[in-house]
Parts: sequence; structure tokens; C-alpha cells
Amino acid sequence: MKLSTAIQLLLASLVAALQTSQGTAISNKAGTTIEVEILNIEPERIQIRLENGNETWFERDQLSADSQQAISQIETQEQSKFETINQLFGIPLLRDNNLWDDTADKVAERLNWRLESQTATQSSYRVYPHADFRILNTRPYACALYGANQHADLVSIVFANKGDFNFSDTPTEDEIEAMQKAIEHDEDTLVERLTNAFGQPEKQSFGTGRGIKERLQRWDWKGHAFLLASQEDEYVSLRIMSTEAADNKGRSKKLSDAALRKLTIENIITRPNGDVLIGNIPMVNQGPKGYCVPATFERYLRYMQIPADMYLLAMAGQTEIGGGTSLSSIINSVDSYISSQSRTMKQLNEPIKVRTIQKYIDKGLPIIWTMFSSNAYNQYANQRTAERQAITDWRAWKTTTQSNARRTELRKDIMSAHACLIIGYNKATGEIAVSDSWGPSYSERWICAEQAEQVSQGSIYLISF
Repeated sequence: MKLSTAIQLLLASLVAALQTSQGTAISNKAGTTIEVEILNIEPERIQIRLENGNETWFERDQLSADSQQAISQIETQEQSKFETINQLFGIPLLRDNNLWDDTADKVAERLNWRLESQTATQSSYRVYPHADFRILNTRPYACALYGANQHADLVSIVFANKGDFNFSDTPTEDEIEAMQKAIEHDEDTLVERLTNAFGQPEKQSFGTGRGIKERLQRWDWKGHAFLLASQEDEYVSLRIMSTEAADNKGRSKKLSDAALRKLTIENIITRPNGDVLIGNIPMVNQGPKGYCVPATFERYLRYMQIPADMYLLAMAGQTEIGGGTSLSSIINSVDSYISSQSRTMKQLNEPIKVRTIQKYIDKGLPIIWTMFSSNAYNQYANQRTAERQAITDWRAWKTTTQSNARRTELRKDIMSAHACLIIGYNKATGEIAVSDSWGPSYSERWICAEQAEQVSQGSIYLISF
């Protein structure tokens, strides 16, 4: 695809602005002149690379007046390079040349991306933009910012993809072909714009395990790595992370079993009314698409300090257009990935009972629950949760709960297959806490264990040490 003349001229100016300071002549006060590459400029000194490749620091006050003025001009140009990146992307991504020392909330504020999740150590901000919004002159369907220990850690922008693309209830061949062409078009546009700005990309692969390995094109700029992934018939995505993280292929630092066990135990919350539940579970809003399984797995993996992305997991789970994920496929695909992080995936064919749930919640381990999320079930869960929030007499609530559980019968609606997390229980009242990947409003809902068993698909899953 050829870019318009106006865009080519813009990119030419961007390239010029992004060039590093190479072949700069500097001289000292004695008049000795050398050719160097300017690596870093600080208030009192500069870091330079000599022609022989050696790097050293030099005091600025030892330079000639002309060289000091030249360094000041370079410093001014360097300070404004972030504006060139913002212009290239079309969004206020940067406020200076380093994204990674910004707090995540401040980055989200200038991008106008809404808070999705906040835990003690992780945060995320997500937006599904309007159809006329553009990043890199291309329509993004989903944008997310992830924070770690309050600072910006990762930006994920997903362009044309099978999950967010507009399909009929029964996708037509023309719609599927349009999606395929959109993925190809977006990849071509993004590659051309990024290459014109930063030069030829480096090839890199991310991921371990069947179905979740990606081949990426990578461009670097001042400690920022721009990673473009394109999977045929799946998605085009751009991730921005530190070059250090990219060099480590996006993997996080492994935690020992003892350290993770301590962390999960510390996440257990016990309330005066007898509620026991797990806190600090990241929320992921899957949006209008049927990505409940990938989104739920992303939440669990991130809770276990393992990086994850629902779009990549959807590919691993062979998620169909419009939703519907093969659990066996996604489990097989992530098994080797989580094994590389010294974790294991377990499938348990156990009934949904409080004593079953208690075994795992008391270890700080959420449970992936496959069930049928019918309209009747959601009305029941919403009503009970709302009523529960006003309760002060928990003995009376226990009696009411037991009575209601005997009278309530929920049917299995096979057209509403769903996956969510069980995150807590109340032994006295016989209730369990459920968390769905539909945003903060669904982070904690309470239902009776008897009704949960009525709509259960019969299996639960967990990731353990």
C-alpha cells in the first residue's frame, strides 16, 4: 500500500527528528576537535562514544564555547523528540522521552483511558474507541495500559481482529473476507509507518507453548520497544514496552513457590460477617465479544504474576468468530507456558459446594468455573448481591438464604456457556462469591452454592504451585 504524498512528507520530517546525534564534532577549550556520537546529555556532563567504539563521560564546562552551544541545541532537540512520537501516533502517549518513569494513572489521564482494575501491585486502563478514532493512522479496536507498582509498564493496542470486528449473529463469508482484508491492510499500514520512522525492524519471537507463540517485528527508540504482532485471521496488535522487557521476551521475573504462596495468602480477606474471599485479582473487561474464557484466564495468570493477553489466549483457545473457546485447546496451549513459570494447571471434576471451594480459597487460589450464565441466573445473582449489601442481621440472612436455596431452581441453558472465577465463600450462609470479566461492576457477586451447582458444567480449574 502506498502512502499519500502528504503523509510521506510528514514521515520524512519525523525521521529527521528521530535521528540520533551521530558524527558530532566537539572541541575542548584547548581547541582539540574530535568526531563523537552523543549518547546522553546531563546538566554537568555528556556521555560520548568515540570513533574506536569506547564510551566515556566528559564535563561540559571543559568544552569550547561553540561546542557548549552545540550541545545545548542538541539537548533542546532531544527534549522535544517525544512530541514527534506523539505526532506519529496521533495520541499524547509521552510527556517526555521516557514513558516508564510516569505513573500509570497520569498516562491514562492524558490518554483518556478509563480505569479497569486496581490491585495492590497492578493496574489496568482500557478503552474500546469509537470507529472514527485513529492511532498510527489506523483504527484501534481496543487500547489498554498496564501498570506495575504504580508505574506505566505496558501499552497494548489491538487493531483489526476477529473478536471486536463487526459481524452478524451468523457471520457471512463476505464479513469474514472483510475481516481478513482489514487485518492485512492494518499490518501493511503499521509496518510502513513504523519502518519509515524508525528504520527496518528486528524479527523476534515471544511466547512458549503451542498456540501462543508469536513472531514479532520490533522497532526501538530511547528505551521503548514497539512490537507488532500479526496473526492470520486473528489480529494485529502493537505492544509498547521497555527494551529491557522486550529483550526478556516479555517474561516477568519468576517467583519462587514460597514467595508466591506468601503473596496469595496475603490476598485473602476475611470479613466480620464470615465472608472469606481473595483480593487483588486483576479485572479484565472483555467488552461485547465472547471472550469470557480468554479474559478469565488472563485475569488468573496475571494474578499469579504471569503476563497474559486475552487476544493471544483467544487464538490459543481457537476462539470462534463471535465467541466460543475450546477449553481443552486453551489449557493445552498454556500448559507449557505456565510450566515455564513453575506453575501447573489442574482440572477438577468436583461439585460446587462450600467445602470444595474453601479448600482452594483458603490457599489464596481462585477457581476457574465453567457454567451456564443464563438471563435467569444473572437476574438471580444481581438481585441477591443487591439485597446482600443492605444486610446487617447475618443470622437472619442465613435463614433467608437457606430457605431461598430450597425454593429456587435454575435450569442449565446450554446456549449461555460461560467461564468466570470463584473468588470466595461464606461457610455460615452457604454462599460463594463469583467474579465475571465484564468490568468492575461484576467483580464480586454472591450466590448460593446450591444454585451454582444447578448451572455448573461440572468442572473447575485452577493454577497452583
